[in-house]
Amino acid sequence: MGTGQLATLIFQGFNGKIYPVHPKESTVLGYKAYRSIFDLPETPDLVFMVLPTDIVVPKLEECARAGVRAAVVVSGGFREVGKAGLEREKMLVNVAEKYGMVVIGPNCIGVSNFHIGLNTTYFPYQQDPGDITIISQSGTYSCHVYGYTRKFGMRLSHTVSVGNQAVVDLIDCLEYFAQEPRTKAIALYIEGIRDGKRFVKVARETSRKKPVVALFVGGTKAGAKAGMSHTGALGGDNSIYDGAFKQTGVIRVNTVEEMLDAAWALATLPPPPGKRICVLTNAGGPGASMADSCNREGFEVPEFSDELKSHLREILPHTASFSNPVDLTYFMDLQAMYERIPKMILESGEVDGIVMYGVFGSLLYRTLEEGLGGRIKYPIEQVVPLVRELLKNFVSFPEKYQKPLIVSSFWGTEDDALKDLADNGIPVLSSPERGVRAMAALYKYGSWLRDNARV
Repeated sequence: MGTGQLATLIFQGFNGKIYPVHPKESTVLGYKAYRSIFDLPETPDLVFMVLPTDIVVPKLEECARAGVRAAVVVSGGFREVGKAGLEREKMLVNVAEKYGMVVIGPNCIGVSNFHIGLNTTYFPYQQDPGDITIISQSGTYSCHVYGYTRKFGMRLSHTVSVGNQAVVDLIDCLEYFAQEPRTKAIALYIEGIRDGKRFVKVARETSRKKPVVALFVGGTKAGAKAGMSHTGALGGDNSIYDGAFKQTGVIRVNTVEEMLDAAWALATLPPPPGKRICVLTNAGGPGASMADSCNREGFEVPEFSDELKSHLREILPHTASFSNPVDLTYFMDLQAMYERIPKMILESGEVDGIVMYGVFGSLLYRTLEEGLGGRIKYPIEQVVPLVRELLKNFVSFPEKYQKPLIVSSFWGTEDDALKDLADNGIPVLSSPERGVRAMAALYKYGSWLRDNARV
């Protein structure tokens, strides 16, 4: 496992110095290996420990004596396995306190900072760095999601797998990333909070600066049991956590997909100033799904004024629906779809945000061309730059009008238009319902900020 995680660090392009320490090997993955921490040519800033459980504590003390003041302990076999493991963990804490060490873990998968190419997990991150930070009591949710975020164009800034939180806990991390300038939104995976009073204080202060999303799984009997065996976390009453999240402005979600969707929207878009949402679509079913979801989430889908409907009629064919939802129904005027219509609706003052279905680039046409062996030709080379130019204005609308615009699509960044949107701050979510739920997270956060604004 240690070799695998070193491989990921190298793959990620970390440009600092790396010193493998191994009792037998002279080289590891092309790097000179050392027998002991005392043999290194300099004191490292961070020690990453993947060792048999029984030797973790003495080796940690060796590192401390060598001058190391930060460690990530991947090894398991501590609090999560019961009484003997708990005693081991107390010994680890004693070493950390004695030498003033910062320790992440034990029983974690590591940390990542994609802005400097640091990735100590065993999954490669194959995107540019972004502005979403994940703090997780599950190692899996801090790194297995990298393939998922890549598919949709969601970009991460940092990830921290806190493990058993023997020394540094989730609240410490939350407090740190509240100040970290490249983090625009924070996603929390929580199995249990030990210091509820401190969490409430830190979470409230963090929410005033940037949005926080939380997935809490310790509120059921099965979830609490799993958390205890997983990281030794103590679950709690669902209603207590629910109340704490509402007090502090933390947006609670029910699934990991919702956690990531909400964090993406909150990192990139302004909250809607009210509950009036426009549904804009070029397909009836997704439009109906979005409208239904809007009502379920407490949004209004208001009928447009006669004046706005009259302006839309000047652009759209008679087969279109003008009143909200706006259903273009196979209307192929791309400038109207991506520029004139959303601009007109946002400038009308009749809505507070738009959820949209129907952005497509060249993937469909390329697929047909290739599948038919060239028997059909589409003007792809002309369409792609046209769509790209139109989308430049489209992606500027949320900032210009201070109203969010969320797109849903069953495709991902394999389509060039959807990749352009994701790369430029417009979340592209994989179903109409998920787009609306992300809009709801934005509204909840904006509403909390308005209600808790400091004079």
